[in-house]
Amino acid sequence: MAVHRAAKLSLMPGLQHTVKRKMRNVDPLLDDDYRLTAEDVAQLPDPAPLLPAIATMVIEVIAGTRSVDHMANLVSEQVYDRLRSKIHQRKLADSNGGRPPLMPKFAVGKIRTDSPSIGVIESVVLINTQQRTRAVAIRLEPIHKRWRATSVSVL
Repeated sequence: MAVHRAAKLSLMPGLQHTVKRKMRNVDPLLDDDYRLTAEDVAQLPDPAPLLPAIATMVIEVIAGTRSVDHMANLVSEQVYDRLRSKIHQRKLADSNGGRPPLMPKFAVGKIRTDSPSIGVIESVVLINTQQRTRAVAIRLEPIHKRWRATSVSVL
């Protein structure tokens, strides 16, 4: 008669059976019950320099002077796909005679940030041109230990 190993170990008073499990890393994209803590957010780099950089890149991508591929590591896949489709639609509609687009002249104005919950930063970056002022609304969330823009809107 075969006796289970755990049963054999329980018969021996000096030995105890311990289960050694390898702890796996928590992936917030796959685990629904994972909640970000303040310690996790404190380990992330400072997001303040990203906000004007993302805003200027978005304006340049929309103007056609910068490739959308330059923003691939700063934005989420949804934002990247939306920018690519917007650029594709603009290329189909524009007929500038083969001339390269002009670099827009603008300056970054005021930046307002707010954190509605732990690990989420919502901000508005004002972009000033000679004709008008535009607002770029950006939502940053940590993805794979980096800040990424999960929502970008130009008003």
